[in-house]
Amino acid sequence: MELSHINYVILHRLKPVKKYYFIGIGGSGMNPLAQILCKRGNRVAGSDRSFDRNTNRELFTKLQQQGIFLFPQDGSGITGELDVVVVSTAIEQNNVEIEKARALSIPVIHRADLLADIFNKGSGIGIGGTSGKTTVTGMVASILEAAGIDPTVINGGIIKQYLSDSAIGNAKSGTSDIVLIETDESDGSIVKFHPRISVITNISKDHKELSELKDLFQTFAGNTSGTVIINGDCAESKIIAARQTVTFGLEGCPAVKAHALRFDASGTTFQVGDALFHLHVPGLHNVYNAAAAIAVGLAMDIPVKAIQEGIAAFAGIQRRLDIVGSKSNITVVDDFAHNPDKIASSIKALKQMGKRLFIIFQPHGYGPTKCLLHELASVF
Repeated sequence: MELSHINYVILHRLKPVKKYYFIGIGGSGMNPLAQILCKRGNRVAGSDRSFDRNTNRELFTKLQQQGIFLFPQDGSGITGELDVVVVSTAIEQNNVEIEKARALSIPVIHRADLLADIFNKGSGIGIGGTSGKTTVTGMVASILEAAGIDPTVINGGIIKQYLSDSAIGNAKSGTSDIVLIETDESDGSIVKFHPRISVITNISKDHKELSELKDLFQTFAGNTSGTVIINGDCAESKIIAARQTVTFGLEGCPAVKAHALRFDASGTTFQVGDALFHLHVPGLHNVYNAAAAIAVGLAMDIPVKAIQEGIAAFAGIQRRLDIVGSKSNITVVDDFAHNPDKIASSIKALKQMGKRLFIIFQPHGYGPTKCLLHELASVF
């Protein structure tokens, strides 16, 4: 039976779910969910090939420190007492643990369906877009915290403010009904979410062609019950239709306009209306990200002072223009940019940090590299 044919309503016919098992628990979309469910009092376990190979030890150690049980990916962790087995798109249909779960009649659900179930039950803020959504999610989390709101946060990257000796930094279980997530358009799962407030940072060719992406984001906007926040400077984003929209940007007359920009060694200062904001992460693209996050705060009627404090407190996302170290006037920067627009933005920001750049690029998968070959060549 194909995973796409699994009827998700079976989850709601079960007794309240208490025991989850994640196949591929180390994945960036999997381990935040596992952490949230564990924090909520569930018994969570899982397996991962990287754990079997003894790689990425820090991640798995932190999962174990949080009370998550890890097993070899050989089926030994799949037992009849499990309520649900969770998988991602990366897990093959003939995986030994999937086959054992089916043999034991344990429901197998996709990660995106589980996330949608958690998100849609709360008061959801969904951050989407081709570029910048991880950072915007972190910025919105910082604003909410500054406003005294304790959200549940599930992010695709590590928010430095949440990072500790025991916390991975990409998830936080909050006490309010606010659920803040980074949504994913690359696998089409973005259409499963029904936010109260949504953000579309921008739309450009990435894992999918533009026509398919625009359809996905239009559905995402249509699923939003409240405000859709759209980049007014992005030609593809601003044509998205919704019941209630707010635009942000640096050009023209968006509702939330960043202006009076000033870049220096300590970061960037800019204004929205008469309010002054200070941002510690570099780059013009991060001003756009901040404008999107500010728009979320305003849509939630958060006081401007708290929004200012949240933006100023934002410490960044790991592997987003992340300074690894400096020696002999050489600074090493780690950055996750992997599509042409992201790479162009990162290079522009790096040129403000130093005159001479040596760039080593790792392609992000065979499919996207083939799809974006000419654009990637052009940006370099």
